[in-house]
Amino acid sequence: MIEDNVTNSVSYVPRTRFSRTLDNLSLIGEMCVYCKCGRIVKLDRSEMQLKLALGKELQCTACRNARISDEIEYLNNLYSGLIHEEN
Repeated sequence: MIEDNVTNSVSYVPRTRFSRTLDNLSLIGEMCVYCKCGRIVKLDRSEMQLKLALGKELQCTACRNARISDEIEYLNNLYSGLIHEEN
């Protein structure tokens, strides 16, 4: 009985030439670039220009998270005395 109500409650929106889905949403201020891992990254143009001006690498979320984890682990090991800071 519940399954019948669920299937009947689904609505249908017809597609028109003006329909836009979230995966196809593209703003003028966005730019697509390749990450070093091969993923395509959509970045805001002003954010991209700022990162390039600061000398930072343009990265996807997965590569950025991995880099930050490596940096945190390095700092933890440095603080614990497991490694010595290089000059």
